[in-house]
Formats: sequence, C-alpha cells, structure tokens
Amino acid sequence: MKSAEGRGRTLDEAVDVALIELGESRRNVDVRVISESPGETVVEVTVIDHSVAPVIGTAAPANGKAETARSVVEGLLKHMGVRAQVTVRTAADPITIDISGRDLGALIGWRGETLRALQSVTNVMLGKQLAEGERVIVDVERYRQRREHTVREIALRAARQVKMTGDAITLDAMQAFERRAIHLALQDDPDVGSSSIGEEPDRRVVVGPRKPETS
Repeated sequence: MKSAEGRGRTLDEAVDVALIELGESRRNVDVRVISESPGETVVEVTVIDHSVAPVIGTAAPANGKAETARSVVEGLLKHMGVRAQVTVRTAADPITIDISGRDLGALIGWRGETLRALQSVTNVMLGKQLAEGERVIVDVERYRQRREHTVREIALRAARQVKMTGDAITLDAMQAFERRAIHLALQDDPDVGSSSIGEEPDRRVVVGPRKPETS
C-alpha cells in the first residue's frame, strides 16, 4: 500500500502535506501519528485498500431522528457555503453524521473547535426531538477517530514521564471525547491514573501516579 510521511505545525497540516504527495483525499487514507512535539507533528499516511477495507459513512436505513439530523447538517453546510456529502453512519450509537468531501480542514478548525461548534448548533436545532441526555455526533473525514488516536499517544507519553519523575502532568484543555480516550488509554495502567479538572470549555485531564487502593 502507498504511504507518505508528512510534517507540520499541527496534525491537520502534517496530514495535508502527506495527502498532497499521495494525491489522495482524507476519506481514502489511514493516519498514524509518529511523533508530536510543540511546533511539529509527524504522521504516516497510508492509502486504504478499498477491496478489503470496511465501508465507513454509508447511509444507514433511515429512522426519523437520524434522517432529520442529516437534513439539519446539510442545511447548515449549505448556509455556510460548504459543498460536501452528508451521510448517517451505519449502526452507530449515538447517531453519528459523517461529512466527507474535499478541502474540509476549515470545517474542522483548530483542534476541532469549528466542528464542535457545528455539532453544538446541530443539537440545539434538533431540540426536543432528542431524549434527555441524547446527543448527535457530527464527524468530518473521520477526524474524531484520528484525534482519539493522537490523544491516546499523548496519554501514553505523559504516563511514561510521570513514571520517570513521579510528578503529575496537566494536559491541554480537551473535548469530552478526547478526555474519554485519555482515561481509556490509562485505565489498566497499575502505576498511572487520570482525572478531569476544571469547567467546560477549559476542562483538562491530569495524569499522575495512581493512588494505592485502601482496604
């Protein structure tokens, strides 16, 4: 399979560099973060073999709520002047709306800020159609999957540093799904644990030595 290495100040920039070299769009590749440091991210981007890869973002048999959510997102994108394909992810719980197309980096924004705003507006517009506590997820070119992979790597690097120094580390503010990925990555580590502090949108994860269980 074809692959290329990309370098950039952010994950999106690094991926875009590799995509230009490969002549592919984000929907046709998998991304692996090689390293991430202040000011530079290095990734390996590999073209998906569609003869064996699962279909992602295929429209699901429509139920009323999912189809309404898809229509809301389509309307918002049209209002924003963004041309893209909008589908309901098959068998996803919660309801997940996938957006795919060309040059959608601006729709994601810095660390997903624009995407988070789009998701928030979508949920507000759906209003009473959603049950209490229910939310619709909006994703662009599998950004959430790629970001979850990145923050898991951040969690593991932080855990190694905590084991070396014994000092806790407070990570940058993250979205809820990113914090969840951190907690899952460290939940089975016997020496290092994680907890969340602060209020949205500045809620952060603290990675520190795991406290011994008291009998």
